[in-house]
Amino acid sequence: MRQYIEQITGLLPDEDWNLYQQHLKVWKAKKGQTILPLGKTCQTIWHMTKGAVRKLEVDNGIEKTTHFYVAPKIFTVLHSALTGEPSDLAIICEEDCEFLTLDIEKLQNLYQKSIYIERVGRRMAEEEFIEEFSMRRMFLKLDALQRYEYMEQKHPDILMRFQLKDVATFLGITPETLSRLRKLRFSV
Repeated sequence: MRQYIEQITGLLPDEDWNLYQQHLKVWKAKKGQTILPLGKTCQTIWHMTKGAVRKLEVDNGIEKTTHFYVAPKIFTVLHSALTGEPSDLAIICEEDCEFLTLDIEKLQNLYQKSIYIERVGRRMAEEEFIEEFSMRRMFLKLDALQRYEYMEQKHPDILMRFQLKDVATFLGITPETLSRLRKLRFSV
């Protein structure tokens, strides 16, 4: 996990990494387990070392996938974590997962002790912003077929590791439309 973090933030001095690592707790979750239910305030940053999860929302009673994460990855529900408001997103394990968890409040306290740890938090927030911005641009500029092609090119692991019904809701289409797009792509 240190290597993954340092790829994002740059090198962390051993002293700062040891301070950060002291507050990480090992946690395992089984496939199908909800690690953050809808309506619960997010108080955790997950450092996923094994597995895959997805974030989802419920819109008019329909479940829609909003994000896919594959290890190694650090994630949270940033809006809920920063505001203390209940989360409108849930997080579900799509595979057996292993995490190092960090309490948001402890991270806030660590910011006071280390400029390097503060950089870790800032870079995690920036990474989430970049992902959100890229996704928003994808939905504004690309049609359904282009969004699927984008997923094929940029995130083929998602197409292999997650259920196609969840990929369809992520792309903003029905599973039937996704099936037609896949047939179209494979027949070309």
